[in-house]
Amino acid sequence: MTPEADQASGLPPLPEPFPEPQAARSADPERTRRGCLVAGLVGCGLLVVLFIVGLAVMVTQADELLEFVLDFSRERIVAELPEDVQHAERQRLERAFDSVLEHYRSGAATPADNRRLQLALTDAIGRLERGLFDQDDLRRLTERLENIAASDAGG
Repeated sequence: MTPEADQASGLPPLPEPFPEPQAARSADPERTRRGCLVAGLVGCGLLVVLFIVGLAVMVTQADELLEFVLDFSRERIVAELPEDVQHAERQRLERAFDSVLEHYRSGAATPADNRRLQLALTDAIGRLERGLFDQDDLRRLTERLENIAASDAGG
């Protein structure tokens, strides 16, 4: 049908065809797209170097890091002990922390000791933060620390 026939029959005109899609960027054969790749490789390379340096520092400074964590935890726990805690109980807790530190310095600590120490400290500090730390928690923490210090490398 011709356009005149469409108008005579009362039909609307046909829509215009869609234009051909155009490239978002002009195609320049001289230009190579490597900027993003280079930046990504450099960034990933720097992250790997930082990760290796961090691991090296952790391995060489593990004793100092452990001592820092134990001292920080000890200060935090002792500072927030309930007021009704007796001096003897405080001293027992201090001795337990000292024993754990000596246990680690002697090289007798095992990965199981690491996990038990982490659980003991996170449980105690978590209860302190929520204001739930009481005499039973103090006794439990002290016993857990003493058990870690008394464990031997054989299991």
